[in-house]
Amino acid sequence: MVRILNFMTNYVINRVPSYGLRHGWYRHVLGVKLGTSSAIFLGCYVWFYGPGAMRRNGLRIGDRCRINRNCCLDSRGSLTIGNDVSVSPDVTILTASHHCNDASFALTHGPVVIEDHAWIGTRALILPGVRVGRGAVVGAGAVVTKDVAPLTVVGGNPAKPIGQRVLQPEYDLNLNPPLFE
Repeated sequence: MVRILNFMTNYVINRVPSYGLRHGWYRHVLGVKLGTSSAIFLGCYVWFYGPGAMRRNGLRIGDRCRINRNCCLDSRGSLTIGNDVSVSPDVTILTASHHCNDASFALTHGPVVIEDHAWIGTRALILPGVRVGRGAVVGAGAVVTKDVAPLTVVGGNPAKPIGQRVLQPEYDLNLNPPLFE
């Protein structure tokens, strides 16, 4: 059953050009907690163990978030995205990895939390166990291996602080997604 849900989610549903149908599947079939006015764009891959696991500790996306095209969201180890977060195209967020010192490469998990008002740049990679602080910016192509402090701009591989951000109090992504994408 999980393989059928995986196939339907990642090779059929994620290509349907209707937010309503896609989001209905994510919410009601998979159990994704998807906030008001949030949007998951076409082509996003969702890694999951099954709808039961997803409902217990899987994927939570806050209000007014944008998850752009072709992102990979790994919910196997718990992924929480706050309010007003912008995730640019082709971003990969991993919550599971393999233990390199285990002969069988056993799977390990680490929850990822992206706090309110963060911006994740195109083709960034966020590894398991990372917290991206409120208002932080992850530059395009960055590989985030450690926590990012609030209002910090990071870039590079591995990601390092390259600047600070001043957050406007009224900042939000309060845009309703169109009926079709």
